[in-house]
Amino acid sequence: MSKSRIASATAAAAVASSTGPFRDGQQIQVRLGDLGLAPENLRFDEPVDDDVAQMADTMTAAGVLIEPIVRPGRKTEQPFMALDGRRRRMALLLRLERGEIDEDYRVTCKLAVSKAAQAAALVLPNTERAPVHVAAVILAIGKFRKARMDTEAIAKALGYDRLDIRRLEALAGVHPKVLDAFRQGRLTLKQVRGFARISDQAQQAELAQTALDGHFHDYQLRNLVDAGQVTVEDPRFAFVGAGRYGAAGGRLTADLFGEMPDSVLDPDVLEAQWRARIAPFVAAFKDKGLAVYVGADAGFRAPDGFETLPYVYHGDLSPAQKTARALARERIEAGRDAVRGQALEDDAVLPLIQEVLAAFGDLAQAGLSRGELGAVLLSPAPALGVDATFYASPVMEADEDDGDEDEDAFNDDDERAPEPPEPAELITPRAVVTVEGVSHALHEARTDWATRGLIRDLADDPGAALTVLVAQLFKLLALKSHVYQGESALSLKAAGYCRGTLPPHPALDGEVRGRLDARRADYLASGLRPIAFVDSLAHGEKMALLAELVAVGLDLREARTSLVRHGARAEAAEIAALCGANLSVHWTPDAAFLAVHSKTQLLTMLAEMEVEDARVAGLKKDELVAFVAEAAAERRWTPSVLSWTVAATPQEAETSAADTPQGDELAADAPAAGEAAEPMPAPIAA
Repeated sequence: MSKSRIASATAAAAVASSTGPFRDGQQIQVRLGDLGLAPENLRFDEPVDDDVAQMADTMTAAGVLIEPIVRPGRKTEQPFMALDGRRRRMALLLRLERGEIDEDYRVTCKLAVSKAAQAAALVLPNTERAPVHVAAVILAIGKFRKARMDTEAIAKALGYDRLDIRRLEALAGVHPKVLDAFRQGRLTLKQVRGFARISDQAQQAELAQTALDGHFHDYQLRNLVDAGQVTVEDPRFAFVGAGRYGAAGGRLTADLFGEMPDSVLDPDVLEAQWRARIAPFVAAFKDKGLAVYVGADAGFRAPDGFETLPYVYHGDLSPAQKTARALARERIEAGRDAVRGQALEDDAVLPLIQEVLAAFGDLAQAGLSRGELGAVLLSPAPALGVDATFYASPVMEADEDDGDEDEDAFNDDDERAPEPPEPAELITPRAVVTVEGVSHALHEARTDWATRGLIRDLADDPGAALTVLVAQLFKLLALKSHVYQGESALSLKAAGYCRGTLPPHPALDGEVRGRLDARRADYLASGLRPIAFVDSLAHGEKMALLAELVAVGLDLREARTSLVRHGARAEAAEIAALCGANLSVHWTPDAAFLAVHSKTQLLTMLAEMEVEDARVAGLKKDELVAFVAEAAAERRWTPSVLSWTVAATPQEAETSAADTPQGDELAADAPAAGEAAEPMPAPIAA
């Protein structure tokens, strides 16, 4: 018996002994050295084509995605012969020539034993085989990226266009549970795209588990995706206009999947421009003696010192009131007709809108049988860009004994309820952040480490933490017109800092978490409720707990270089100055931090430390990381990009905005040669 015949018999016996007799559709592991090409293959004699090398690269990254169909070998043939999978076998043989694999490399194949199954494998694989699930394609793209394949190569390997690859690549970063639910039919592809828009993978996993458990509801996903999102469909945007928003430094970004409207990246700029445009309306109502409030919506209650307008019963109105209300309605309809069809961003439409708002005020006043209007709340609205909600001044009932005296007093204009203070506008300097040559992932990593460092410093300074907490309460309770009560006794929301599933850093926020874990144990042992437990602490312990709680509530991470949080950075600089933040006291760059930097960036760090060593040029990446970490530890050095103490003044920000073209920040995100392009913010018409 020949050696090949012995090998064939040995391979067949091995499969049969482990799985029983051969059967159609059986999945087996075949040695590459035992895999031949069946002569009945329809393209048996065709030469190797140019794309086989590309397929070999694909297999290096993700393995064999589709199983070849094989039959047992006959006589002098190899133990198993490929009926379907000729080019896949060629790609594997090319990898064998390159030395990437050897003949013992195992290939997962599907077995065809009967004549009918073998005939079907020859002519029907492309029509009868179950299609590859999109979830498998998404996982494959993730593997390709880890193997540093560019978008063009992935698109060519999988037969997709570049845009589809970019869209599927965005899905490759979702939590594995999301793809499991998708593969099982518990989630649709559209819902998976929604999961990709949620940055917190812990939230992704929690919601995906509900889908796996069979009680997922689409509104749960929509609530998470829409939370905090501002788009061009916001009524303020149509009123402000893309040109005015862009001229003020505002940016937009398009949805990669083309399913959602463009996102507004600078909602603070949009709000400032909207408030600037309604300034004439504010002045007009103040001239009429009304207290003017500006809020995000119409609210659910009247401002302090005023009353919600009563319901108007038409039959109780006097003839003069009925006439006044009819005239006001005519003015409203005429004004709406005049505005309809015009662009709300045009300045010519402002007088028309002001006339409509004034007519609404006259309509409200005509419905009051007693008293008069005292306040108005201006809020965004789709039709006019702004809506007006009116409130009445309280009507005081006079005592019977001294009615004349009281009536005179309340008719006196000087005794009207004092006008509330104007909402305070926070001055937010625009931070100057260098992002040239910095990827989104590196920018996020840097701001993540810097956040953890500031958490540690603030937790060690109760006085600074008290200032930060009181300032936050002051912003929420004193500087805003409408702060609505939640379920808690204190209207203050808080959440501990985290970045996806990454654990706390032991020397930074992990130290603070450890302190809180110890305090949690003390609380559980006390048997008290939270307020009683905190009250039982000594003043020093109470202040330390306050500092730790305020510190873990910090969140200054920026997920993209195009999402610089100027207001948060300005506050971070103030916090760092208050507590004398010095990251190098607790930490110096370690391997985890340095590994996300390129070799060029690592060499720049050495230059900043004034380290001169001729050996560094020849070091590999991991060796260079270790070298930089050691040099930083010796000098107690941390990169300046992790410091929050440097912030631009408003004047510097204006100068920077004037001198820097709007596209510069976006151009800084341009990928290097060979890297995949990341989604870029959409241009804004000037």
